[in-house]
Amino acid sequence: MISWLLSHQAQLQSYLWLSAFGLVAVWESFKPRRELATAVATRWLNNIALTGLGFLLARLCLPLVAFSFAVLAEQRGWGLLNQLSLPLWLSCALAVLVIDLGGYAIHRLFHAIPVLWRCHKIHHSELDVDCATAICHHPIESLIVGGTDLAIIWIIGAPSLAVFAAATLGAVASVFNHGNVAIPPAIDRLLRRIVVTPDMHRIHHSAIVEESNRNFAMLFPCWDYLFSTYRSEPRLDHERMELGIAEARTVDHVTLWKLLALPFRNTRLAVSA
Repeated sequence: MISWLLSHQAQLQSYLWLSAFGLVAVWESFKPRRELATAVATRWLNNIALTGLGFLLARLCLPLVAFSFAVLAEQRGWGLLNQLSLPLWLSCALAVLVIDLGGYAIHRLFHAIPVLWRCHKIHHSELDVDCATAICHHPIESLIVGGTDLAIIWIIGAPSLAVFAAATLGAVASVFNHGNVAIPPAIDRLLRRIVVTPDMHRIHHSAIVEESNRNFAMLFPCWDYLFSTYRSEPRLDHERMELGIAEARTVDHVTLWKLLALPFRNTRLAVSA
């Protein structure tokens, strides 16, 4: 079973991600949490183009994808877990947790370090947050994140099965927690114990710095609880809260070319979150 999963990991990841994207998109259309302020088609085309450019840049600069690098690390015996005689399930569980913690850490760094924020703020530039926001990243940010993932895999010696699981869970979770979907409050409170929910993550996209500097976790919310970056509710309710960043307040500010140029423009760092 494991060998079959690993031999079909690329197809499985693609199918699961596309299925999640389709399900959340349909959910948004029938049960939206907020009314959208901008045209869906334009935003989706921009985000798909950004994702494509990021993929091309990563493939040019990082020839080995994370899964292939994990296989290589296992073969060469690189990393901590490859030096320990742990059961596979335990190695995978620890690796998935560490990879997700690494994602939390780099996310905080993108907000804390001005030069990194220049790349990351495109993700926060959207006036609406829905499942398409999950793929709204500057190509340079995609490259940095890809390089960081390889470093984490190398240091801990993450098993290839764990890398597959972490990548798949992370991709599906990102689509889910960016979804503009309405979830009953009682269910949302229950889900927040184990996974980041849309209402929890939407606060992170607030135009208010105090709020957008909270809720950095993408898969497991425990990191926000542990490192005191959790916020349960926005200052305003979810329907009225303002999303985005100060230097991109209209649809004219978020065209594809302006988004690509955003990291290189001299703009104030007032909402670096």
